[in-house]
Amino acid sequence: MARRFAAVVAAVAALVVGPLVSPSSASATPVSYAVSLVPSHSALVSVVPADQAVLTSGPTELVLTFNEDISPRFAQLALNRASSVVALMSTTVTGPVLRATLADPGPGTYRIAFRVVSADGHPISGETHFTVTAPIQPPTTSGQPSSTPSFAAPTTGSNPAPGTATVTMPGAAPSAGTQGQDGLIWLYVGGALLALAALTAVWESRRRRR
Repeated sequence: MARRFAAVVAAVAALVVGPLVSPSSASATPVSYAVSLVPSHSALVSVVPADQAVLTSGPTELVLTFNEDISPRFAQLALNRASSVVALMSTTVTGPVLRATLADPGPGTYRIAFRVVSADGHPISGETHFTVTAPIQPPTTSGQPSSTPSFAAPTTGSNPAPGTATVTMPGAAPSAGTQGQDGLIWLYVGGALLALAALTAVWESRRRRR
C-alpha cells in the first residue's frame, strides 16, 4: 500500500517538473512582447504656419520640424499662391528643422510643398496649406470742411425765409426782383426830371410875357 502511494506521487512529480527541465523547453526562444514606439522612417512633426491656419498678416518664416535629422543636400521647400510661386529668401537645415525666410506675401491662400530625405535615406514629401486674410481698412475722414459754400437761392418776388441768408456773389447777375426795383427808381427819377423841365418852361414863358 505504501509502495503504491509513493509510486503515484513520483508519477505526478514527473509530470509537473519534467517539462520545466526538459532540453526542448530550455532551448526554446522566449516570446518578446515589447512594442517599438519609434517610427521606422522620418515624419513631419509640426509646421509653422500650422496646416489650415488663418492669419491676419502674412508670415515671414516657414518652419518644418521632423522627428529625426534630415539631409541638408536634398531638402526642397516651395511656397505657392494660386498658380504663382512665392520667392523664399533663404532655406536652411539644422538637424531635424527645415527653415525658410520670406517677405510678407499678402492676402491669399497658400500651399507649402516639401520634399526631404531622412538620415536613413528614406524620402519624405507632402504639403500643407494656410490662408492670409486682408486687413480691414478703417474709414478715412479728412476733417476739413467743404470748400464750396452752400447758399439758399432767394425766391423771386418774395422775401427770404427767416434764418436764410441771401448772398450775392461778385459778378453774379441781379435777381428779377432787384431789376424791377431799379426800373421803378429810374422811372421816378425820369418823371421828376420831366416835371422839373415843364415847370422851368412855364416859368420862362411867364417871365418873357412880363
